[in-house]
Amino acid sequence: MTAFTAELTAKQDAISALTEQVTAFLADCGIDARAAHHMVLVLDELLTNVAVHDTGGAAVSVRLTVSPDRVTAEVVDAGAMFDPRVERNPDVSAGAEERPIGGLGLWLVHRVTEDLAYEWAGERNRTTFSICRAPVERGRGGGNGIG
Repeated sequence: MTAFTAELTAKQDAISALTEQVTAFLADCGIDARAAHHMVLVLDELLTNVAVHDTGGAAVSVRLTVSPDRVTAEVVDAGAMFDPRVERNPDVSAGAEERPIGGLGLWLVHRVTEDLAYEWAGERNRTTFSICRAPVERGRGGGNGIG
């Protein structure tokens, strides 16, 4: 297994820098574009929620672990207690111009993650989740035979 760890303050510039680092790390690990996009999307949503609801810039640690079938993440933050597992049900049937701004981020988190877990311990939020990697296609001509 391959791992990535980072410590940051929940502020937008630090979140942007982290998502760039994670994107590069996942590319170096050979993670498919869909799984990498979903991982960055979820991290950005979780960290942005910490930044918005804790304007002092809470300390956050992020750890990613790459295994053959998935990428697993752990986000620990010192922000306000917040359980991302609570299902939000925005009206996605209405057109974009008819919906209020916001409210889709955590809805997307629930749609693209597996094993979403949360605990409040020691005055810290601990959120873990995983994203499945795409299965390797075999036997399709034109490839290099690796995979």
